[in-house]
Amino acid sequence: MANPDRLAVLRQRTVQHSFSDETPDEREIRHERAAAIKKGFLYAWNGYKKYAYGADEIDVLAKKPKTTRNGWGATLVDALDTLWIMDLKDEFWEARDFVAKLDFRKDGGQLAKVFETNIRYVGGLLSAYELSQDKVFLQKAAELADLLLPAFNTPFGLPWQMINITTGVGSSESPGKTSTNLAEIGTFQMEFFRLSQLTRNSTYHEMAQKVLTVMLEKNNPADGNPNYVIPGLYPIDYDMITGKFTGRAAYWGGGGDSFYEYLIKTYILSDFMLQRNLELWTESIQAFKQYAVARSTQGSLFTGFVDGA
Repeated sequence: MANPDRLAVLRQRTVQHSFSDETPDEREIRHERAAAIKKGFLYAWNGYKKYAYGADEIDVLAKKPKTTRNGWGATLVDALDTLWIMDLKDEFWEARDFVAKLDFRKDGGQLAKVFETNIRYVGGLLSAYELSQDKVFLQKAAELADLLLPAFNTPFGLPWQMINITTGVGSSESPGKTSTNLAEIGTFQMEFFRLSQLTRNSTYHEMAQKVLTVMLEKNNPADGNPNYVIPGLYPIDYDMITGKFTGRAAYWGGGGDSFYEYLIKTYILSDFMLQRNLELWTESIQAFKQYAVARSTQGSLFTGFVDGA
């Protein structure tokens, strides 16, 4: 059980930058910049609303809607928190009414990409709930997450990349294969942790954390795994049936980036309680600093792939 005194200290931490006092001129400049950004957003939003409202995307040249994320309104859901933060409340509540009518079992004739569905839809809905406290968003987030859970029905509980929402059958993005990548197995921690908190259903959090447990157990450098040899530098390529890394290249970029991002963010979200997340993130940062960061002769800083060979 956590020490109450330690918890009290940890909860006093802040992740928000402490800004210095502004001069009147600085405040005016900031407000002008914010107004310009809001104007640009509204220009894009109104175009989306006119030509493709409720669609996943808009084909800006053809001025037609596009279905790229199962037809559930990816652009709209992803923009909910922005609408709220920019104080575009009329637009927000109109979008809320669209969300309330969503039927996730109508999948647009597409397999759902589990990773993308989680970060864009489940994450977007949870953010909207956090800001507005409208329970429709939480209900819809849980509803969709429940439809994603069968993707974790694999030998070790590692998620398939794709899922047929109607049948609950998972698959790899490459037909007939079982390959995936680090980001696509490890980027559920934050949304699923928060969803478990809000619904008081631990299933989501347990499934996301089990992925880390399996990854570590099946790829212990001490066991002589030929692909994972530098602690903290987790290879991108992964087999979600065997639970083992299938390549040696580690990278902060696409395919691995959000895995590391979610380690530290979920630790913070957990009120600094998920100590394993912090330890893994710290180990990874130290390893990347040692092996993956270099300076050019001009002094510019670069990061790159690391081959664990």
